[in-house]
Amino acid sequence: MVKLFGIFVLLLLTGCSTYKPLNGEPSNGAYGYVDKKLTANQFLVRVHGRNSESYQDLRVKLVKRASELCSGSFVLSNYTKKQGFVVHAKRVHWPYVDAHLECTEEAIDQSVLFENDA
Repeated sequence: MVKLFGIFVLLLLTGCSTYKPLNGEPSNGAYGYVDKKLTANQFLVRVHGRNSESYQDLRVKLVKRASELCSGSFVLSNYTKKQGFVVHAKRVHWPYVDAHLECTEEAIDQSVLFENDA
């Protein structure tokens, strides 16, 4: 029974993750990350959250997305945190963060998996 409960909790946590690509409009309740490539090593990265998410949680997701886009080190600048606002039949609010991302160096890993790869 304890094992079944553990599996249920794990599925619940992974199923409720808000870290995903943006699919839809934030004004309609969509959430997730979106990025725009500016140059070969520069991006504009934005993370839209649910209305109950903290800016700190969104910032962690922003850094996670930056680490996925840059294989080595990177610099985030022009960090902003804002709240989107739209009036439909009701008011809709959602937090979002964005930043300018610059990939500065390639990954340092110079390891060789097999001797023939060298």
